[in-house]
Amino acid sequence: MHPDSPMPPLYRATLLRLLADQVRAERVGSDLYSSWIRRAPGPKERRYLATLARDETEHWYRAICLLEELGVGLEQMRHHQSRHSYYLFSRLLIGRMTWIDILLFSFVMDHGGFFLLEDCTQSSYAPWARMAREIMKDEVSHPEMGSQFLRLAIQRQGLAPVQRRLGKWWRVALNMFGPTKAQNTELYIRLGLKFRSNEERRQAFRESCEPKIREIGLQVPKLFHQTYPFF
Repeated sequence: MHPDSPMPPLYRATLLRLLADQVRAERVGSDLYSSWIRRAPGPKERRYLATLARDETEHWYRAICLLEELGVGLEQMRHHQSRHSYYLFSRLLIGRMTWIDILLFSFVMDHGGFFLLEDCTQSSYAPWARMAREIMKDEVSHPEMGSQFLRLAIQRQGLAPVQRRLGKWWRVALNMFGPTKAQNTELYIRLGLKFRSNEERRQAFRESCEPKIREIGLQVPKLFHQTYPFF
């Protein structure tokens, strides 16, 4: 499917929702990392944040361009976004972040975002599939950069404060994939816009991320609730 292809109304509406949600997600990362550049504790950390901010801003802009190709302007995009409490909750958390939170956001949330994006590389909408593959080339390095600076933070502050904050972000990351069964996800799969269920993507993320948590000397947080929602 391409911008000038005849689209059934349901396909178009679902595609617009998916892309509008992507614009919002990229904007969150762009705003967060940009706002912390001048507060970074050192020059290497500042350069690291500048790289993340540049990547997320570029991804945000390119997602906007995809929607504009479909006749949806910036002011209209919010009307196509999903109405889900997860986005509001994430915004509240982001408003109260420390340097360790920033590092964990990159290490855990960007890692989870990679698995969300991976589904889109096979999207039935060709321009988005192509863009998703290009974004993944940038995103693959973000968690690794986060882990490098987390190691430094652990050396300076010890394991306890990092482990404590990891518990919060681990639950947020697991919730990012949504409920085990969701009508929206089933529709995305049926229309060829995604290919895995929420639970399949969540498990793929856990299998990848949990060993990396242990590699830097942390423990995978215990969950009070073993299924969605994890809080």
